[in-house]
Amino acid sequence: MTDEEKYYFDLCGYILVRNALTQEEVTALNRALDARWDDLQEVHESLARGAKDLVGSHRRKGLGLPFESNGAEGEACRSLLAHPNINPYLNEIIGVGFRLDHPHSFIVQEKGCEGHTFHGSTGPAFDPNQYYIVRNGKMNSGLTVVTWQLEDVNSGDGGFTLVPGSHKGNFPVPEGVRRYEIFQDRFEPIVMKAGDAVIFSETVLHGTLPWTADLPRRSILARYTAANLAYVPYKYKDLLEQLSDQLTADQKAVLEPPYHTRLNRPTL
Repeated sequence: MTDEEKYYFDLCGYILVRNALTQEEVTALNRALDARWDDLQEVHESLARGAKDLVGSHRRKGLGLPFESNGAEGEACRSLLAHPNINPYLNEIIGVGFRLDHPHSFIVQEKGCEGHTFHGSTGPAFDPNQYYIVRNGKMNSGLTVVTWQLEDVNSGDGGFTLVPGSHKGNFPVPEGVRRYEIFQDRFEPIVMKAGDAVIFSETVLHGTLPWTADLPRRSILARYTAANLAYVPYKYKDLLEQLSDQLTADQKAVLEPPYHTRLNRPTL
């Protein structure tokens, strides 16, 4: 990361990486999603939770990425485990030895889809899994999110939105803010092109606005964390064994279980 990028991430809690994916990768990932469109699962409960400016006619859909697929689609999915255009940012933001915590999933909002109330671990208490601190000029972020965009997101479309700088909040988030009822001018919908990625600390207050565009929002979301941490249980060993001959050394490294880098952990 450049000094300017470090400053921006520390100031705002997120950074937008333009052209993180090639057009070929975007095409392959969209084909992988199209092939499993009928398998998309709607979330069980409303994410709008009755907030009047977030309600919609239907709920968000999602599906885990088919890492096992053959051809360009499978290769593109697996490349997201440790993508060379994202790795340098995660090395700096989380630390060398970062690991995948939440596996990748397709996120789809079709026109009229509800939004998601705003959440993050900002506030007075210290969360040992979701945190953002700086020591001796070095950022240290716990759970950190990468979201790749597979279709353009234009101004007014809705979708992923955050409150810049909220990762440094010291007081409880008012319920009216979580429900997008007050301070709406402080929220920033992230405008992106297909192939762009946004990286943000889980401590940032973030959520989604209802989707208004005719074309669906097509995103891929994953969460990474420090080498010795785990937020969710995930059967990485099974995935490693299943895909062992299809993965690069870097891809295998981020699928390692949590343990300290000083214990001969493979790092990128």
